[in-house]
Amino acid sequence: MTLADFSKSFKKEFKDQFNENELNNHLAILYDFYLGYGRAQVVLNSSELIEVEELKKLNKAIAEIKTHKPIDYIINQSVFYGREFYVDESVLVPRSETEELVQWILEREDTGGKSILDIGTGSGCIPITLFLEGKFFKVDATEISESATKTAIKNARLLNANIEIEVHDILTQVPKELYDIVVSNPPYVKREELEALDKNVIEYEPVIALAPESDDPLLFYKRIVEIAPKMLKRKGVLYWEIHEDLGSECMALLEKGGFEQVELKEDIYGRNRMIRAVLT
Repeated sequence: MTLADFSKSFKKEFKDQFNENELNNHLAILYDFYLGYGRAQVVLNSSELIEVEELKKLNKAIAEIKTHKPIDYIINQSVFYGREFYVDESVLVPRSETEELVQWILEREDTGGKSILDIGTGSGCIPITLFLEGKFFKVDATEISESATKTAIKNARLLNANIEIEVHDILTQVPKELYDIVVSNPPYVKREELEALDKNVIEYEPVIALAPESDDPLLFYKRIVEIAPKMLKRKGVLYWEIHEDLGSECMALLEKGGFEQVELKEDIYGRNRMIRAVLT
């Protein structure tokens, strides 16, 4: 089978599962990972026959894609802020809006000599990127899931990021020290929304990282505000990624909880997805 034949067959097979852009992106990822071909090389070598062993690997990946398994989990790799992170079903696949949150922090904060804590780190994409891109004196991260913590530690090692990551339940524990900046992308999906999520999300990504076990989507935000004076220095800055429908509620929580200069920021799609606030 040639590259052109494989591409044609793939698009026919998954035309009802993905749109045209998604089809092309999936093919690009498969060719890059299994054949080492970029998009230009695929075009130039479209008539080339795929070796038997490589074709077996591609067909195995196709079988998994049919089950709606995210391609990031199939190849155990996800690109975040230009870097390759190891991912498996212990952590969420990093999202583009989280990249925007990281970008906002780097643009707004003087990172030199400051300390930062990431709560609920998952794959570690936020603290690792902030460490590698910024000039923070100290970068720490916490995560309630032991398996996710192992994944984050693995990524820190692979990407040479000197950060501390530990298992920690923010709902029952308090960080051991004060930080200049605290960032969190906690579970915020409403429980009633879970069933409406795409199969590739609800059937594979960890529910514990998507939605609080209670029916309160603000559970983690309320807890963070409650213990903020015990983990943020005076005039310390808090960053959140939020549900697009919870902007006003999150802002009200912060304003009532002793924060000032509360800013709500839209993502590139015009959705309210990020908040910055300063502890008084």
